[in-house]
Amino acid sequence: MHRSIFTRATGLLAAVLFASLAGCQTLQADEATRGGDDFWVNNGQLFKGDESYDITAIAVPDLAARGAELQVMVPALAKIASHGGNAVAFDLPGFSGDGGSLSPHALKMVQAYADRAKDQRMRVIVDVLGDSEDPDFRARAVRTAARLMKREPRVIYLIDGPDAGELAAKFKSAAPKLCVAAPANGDLLLVDAAPETPQPGVAYLVRSLHVPVNASMNILLAGNEDDYTALDQALMTEVEKQAYTPDQSMLSEAERAEGFVSLFNGKDFNNWWVFGDNPKGFHVNDCGAIEWVESGAAALMSQKRYSDFILRVEYKIMTEGNSGIFVRAPRAARQSKIGMEFQIHGDFGVKPSDDGTGAVYTVVAPTSNAAKPNGKWNSLEIRFEGPHLKATLNGVVVQDISFDDNEELKYRLRDGFIGLQDHDNYVAFRNIRIKEL
Repeated sequence: MHRSIFTRATGLLAAVLFASLAGCQTLQADEATRGGDDFWVNNGQLFKGDESYDITAIAVPDLAARGAELQVMVPALAKIASHGGNAVAFDLPGFSGDGGSLSPHALKMVQAYADRAKDQRMRVIVDVLGDSEDPDFRARAVRTAARLMKREPRVIYLIDGPDAGELAAKFKSAAPKLCVAAPANGDLLLVDAAPETPQPGVAYLVRSLHVPVNASMNILLAGNEDDYTALDQALMTEVEKQAYTPDQSMLSEAERAEGFVSLFNGKDFNNWWVFGDNPKGFHVNDCGAIEWVESGAAALMSQKRYSDFILRVEYKIMTEGNSGIFVRAPRAARQSKIGMEFQIHGDFGVKPSDDGTGAVYTVVAPTSNAAKPNGKWNSLEIRFEGPHLKATLNGVVVQDISFDDNEELKYRLRDGFIGLQDHDNYVAFRNIRIKEL
């Protein structure tokens, strides 16, 4: 995961601040009973399963009320990830007028979003009470929600408002294994602004980007268009902020005449930024190629985003190696499921499949496996115009499809970064150039 300076998450044990109050029983929960995607808190640290987790969320309050079809879920999640978020927050739908009952479909709705978000390496925050101000409704609704949702610990539950501390305690009492964000008595401390001096061991869910650098805080933005822009700008790397002058000597005379631009100068990573935590995962070798050397980079990403284009690149990979080229990729979350991945494998001679060379990863198998023998350089051209993808590998058209004809693909991003994947295997890339259409 690409970690922003704003969102290196730790959790909040509310008893640190409110020792006399019940709740935060996740601390004593038997780890053997936790799922790998459950949120829980231990020693001031927020975990997802056995891993610490960062939350950068944007609210789309009415999202679940609009349904859980792909045409609703996918664009909303993709927009958040495109701008650098990794979680969506929405109001819990389905309460009766008095808050005393909740439609069983509400649980199914939350589970559908949790499933889809997981597949996209994103997560869900559920605002239990939304904008309701009726104290009687709120008191009944919080108990109702806890009863129905207590078996869905993959979600963070948000409780806000003037009586939120009392209601959070009641929610935790009824559903002790759920992770709650609230102004008091929750696992995450919900605040409008970050304190100038954050308390050690406390994780804040902050409704603002204005937090101290390197503070242990999570972000929840309201979801105005300005919030998307501000998040994207806050997460921009230094490479993205600098002007890029392409080395056109890397191109043939014909390509220069056609309008192609070199994306790689054969010398360094000017024009590329590292998605993951290891800046040394790739290097430029003596032959002028980008070469994988160790895990942790996740991907090398282009300086700018592209929408319609012709991308040309050469690559080589070893037997049973695994890599890919991301296109229209988001700033955060899972590039291959929010944008697209052209799959690369060391699978010369193997029958085509939806996770083999030339595939639109796990969705559309190539018409043929046109890869050269493992260890040889391959020549690839990817052409995207609107929904239309045409990919040519070593002179063979292996994809010629419209994303609009595929329910899984039609709602994905139509604009994003180019990425060279680190999949913990050796791969090399060279002669990377692009023509915008």
